[in-house]
Amino acid sequence: MKIAFKVFFILFYTVTFANISLPAVFCDNMVLQQNSNVAFWGTASPNEAISIFVSWSKEKYSIKATETGNWKLDIPTTKGSFQEQIITLNGDNDILISHVLLGEVWFSSGQSNMEWVMRRVKDAKKELSESNYPNIRLFNITKKIADTPQNNFPKECTWLPCDSINVKEFSAISYYFAREMHLKLKIPIGIITASWGGTGAECWTTEENNKNNPVLKNLYVRWENWDLDRKKDSISFAESKSKGIKTEEPQSVYMTNRPHRRPSVLYNGMVAPLIPYTIKGIVWYQGTSNREWANEYYEQMNALISGWRKNWNKPDLPFYFLQLTAYKYSDSNLAAIIRENQLKTLQIPNTAMCPTMDIGDLNDLHYPNKLPYGMRLANIALANSYSKKIEFCGPLYSNYLIKNDSIEISFKYNKELSIKGAILNDIFIAGEDKKFVKAHAYIKNNKLIVFSQLIKAPVAVRYAWNNTDKANLFNGSNLPGSPFRTDNWENIIIE
Repeated sequence: MKIAFKVFFILFYTVTFANISLPAVFCDNMVLQQNSNVAFWGTASPNEAISIFVSWSKEKYSIKATETGNWKLDIPTTKGSFQEQIITLNGDNDILISHVLLGEVWFSSGQSNMEWVMRRVKDAKKELSESNYPNIRLFNITKKIADTPQNNFPKECTWLPCDSINVKEFSAISYYFAREMHLKLKIPIGIITASWGGTGAECWTTEENNKNNPVLKNLYVRWENWDLDRKKDSISFAESKSKGIKTEEPQSVYMTNRPHRRPSVLYNGMVAPLIPYTIKGIVWYQGTSNREWANEYYEQMNALISGWRKNWNKPDLPFYFLQLTAYKYSDSNLAAIIRENQLKTLQIPNTAMCPTMDIGDLNDLHYPNKLPYGMRLANIALANSYSKKIEFCGPLYSNYLIKNDSIEISFKYNKELSIKGAILNDIFIAGEDKKFVKAHAYIKNNKLIVFSQLIKAPVAVRYAWNNTDKANLFNGSNLPGSPFRTDNWENIIIE
């Protein structure tokens, strides 16, 4: 009885006298979304009265913790400025947060090209020397996997002013995005980033949305099979290696050795702790690791976007992204289908995209010049979230019309449609036999007319459906056209 009483007393004492605590994202140098009701939340003693004072307002904001010690409160912010603010919280203990800015807050995420850090970019020494922007604040989310949604980040996650030291290990695309936003909007920018190379979109998607989508149930079937096959495949692979037989690592071994590739584990560990921190929108760059299951990618993106919006309780949260860039993929058809499904993702409201077929490198998956990627994401955001008059997208396929021996292609974002060079590269046409041949093309009334003397009765056109860095269809804003096809034929590879 005495022992039981002692344990009860210790537990009661611990809970009763808990200090006010905030998630790691609330700290010195943070940026809060301007002109908004921003979410504050944390823990405290059960039923503890908490007062919050902010230097941009004379109001006193009060909240009482629940019986379980949780609390959440929305506080209005004013128009952003470069004047640093102070936040104080008072309860059983006091918390002071200094050097706070009000401005625009964005969240960036994706895989390796989004993760690519500033010290590895083209002309890194020069770029770092010019990166002193104290009114841009950086919050880098460290890598973490989890089987269930987490409520906080590791302590090393903190807001930092942007300078050559702090940005060195920060996402380059995210930095360039934030810098352009800061220069164009003339307002503080907070950029929060969470990326992990070699990860599929399913890793970043909520478990609920992965499991409730009929198409994405395939994810779990694949992982069940890999888990079942792992042991025997490992033994077989090891025996082959011991005999000097060159063989590829079985997929079951490859995948199960990478727990960060399991569905939802990165959402749980790296996104969930951020919610419901008030953000303006999301920028995203990913797709390479979903190529093998390219036909599922639209459903995957729909699940990811709708899940994030639901949990943020913002059904119209902007989601902006870049199309997969040029690279010499082992299966050009699957890469093209990913790009096609990225184009299809624009059916989801409040999304926007820009093609990138002109800024990659066929021989380098991690093209080190990240500036144009960041700039294009910034232009998407500036045009769509801030009503800036900026052309942010290249020509996107709209529809086609067969006219005798040619096919007429219409586009969105087709102002001053042009072909850079004497001929249009990577344009192909086919008849009923589904055999594509290189085609000729010219522009008339801002539409693309495609034909070939070899195909008298054409039925389909494909553009940049191959591995290429020579795609040369542009609009007047010098932005490249998206790869497209007018057919839905399967398993047709164009070299």
